[in-house]
Amino acid sequence: MSGPLLLAFFLVFIRCSALLLTSPVFGAQSTPVHVRIMTTLAISAAITMVVKPDMGHVPTDLYSLTMAIAQEVAAGILIGTFMSLALQVAQIAGGIMDLQTGLGSSHALNPINGVDSTLLSQFKFMLGVVVFLSIDGHHLVLQAMVRSYSTMPVLSVESIPVIREGLLTLFTSVFLLAIQIAAPVLGVSLVVDTTLGLISRAVPTFQAMHVGLPAKIALGLIAVGVGLPALTGGITAATHLALKALAPILHV
Repeated sequence: MSGPLLLAFFLVFIRCSALLLTSPVFGAQSTPVHVRIMTTLAISAAITMVVKPDMGHVPTDLYSLTMAIAQEVAAGILIGTFMSLALQVAQIAGGIMDLQTGLGSSHALNPINGVDSTLLSQFKFMLGVVVFLSIDGHHLVLQAMVRSYSTMPVLSVESIPVIREGLLTLFTSVFLLAIQIAAPVLGVSLVVDTTLGLISRAVPTFQAMHVGLPAKIALGLIAVGVGLPALTGGITAATHLALKALAPILHV
């Protein structure tokens, strides 16, 4: 392997590492480190020859190499963060459902990101990962990285307003989609709370909480099952919105 090709592989490996650490699925904390390293090496080796013509001149001094590494890290983190936000729509929707059904105090360790999350939040997130893989979201992440070599300009201070606008737009869309996914549970919770309030006013001696909480959980879980198809549409829409928010940054 020649020196320029080896250096190109190194720079691709840097961008791929930053991307996989921040992207959904690939950066799971439960994945052994050696598996993640080997996956990154394999992907980098597979695409180096494809993207090398678009990488421009190979750095010839320490300053140029440092700036090139910084560019690779920033580009990888940027693409991975946008795609990771698309998957967070499932976790946010699950958190809203937990809050409305009274399961917000129950926590379990999420094996993907390594943090505690509520039950329905973790359940929705794991289902979201399955949906993300089924719609080839992992392929879209890798395609975005490959296309970034030919379309993404050098990141600079002038890029900050575009990146900020893209993040704000994606954040707004993700939260709106999360509310839409959780809408069946929100509707059931509103009906149950209204009914319990009317019963409590009509029969003050009736212990509404003793009956209301189990009923709220049972009806909420039924609403979760009824609203499962909405998760597929939500993850699909969020993935496309993430790519759309990346488009002005990638100049595609």
